[in-house]
Amino acid sequence: MRRAWALTALRAGEDHARSFGVPVTRLRRTALLRVSLLAAVAVAFVGTIGFIGLVGPHMARLALGEDHRFYLPGSALAGALVLSLAATASESLVPGLVLPVGIVTSLIGIPCFLALLLGQRRGQG
Repeated sequence: MRRAWALTALRAGEDHARSFGVPVTRLRRTALLRVSLLAAVAVAFVGTIGFIGLVGPHMARLALGEDHRFYLPGSALAGALVLSLAATASESLVPGLVLPVGIVTSLIGIPCFLALLLGQRRGQG
């Protein structure tokens, strides 16, 4: 959260971020290291739950915009919301059977992933 402003400046482009005095190379390295460590710790504790890391941030960006002061905590909350809804759905979709949460998150994540890919291609073409 300390570097939220710098990350938002970096979204505008490297040249703009440099003009604001943001050390772009150092910021990219530290952000990549921190994100990798956080992802590794999360997977080590709870295992792989597919597509939460894809769907949550995109939901937060659509709802809250590009400002990382709001976007970063919003991504965490959106991921928690998606996982909570997937856990509830996994228990209630088939009576008497609890589906693995990973299957339910995949059923949510695959259409979202395809929509993102197709929307990105339309924007380029």
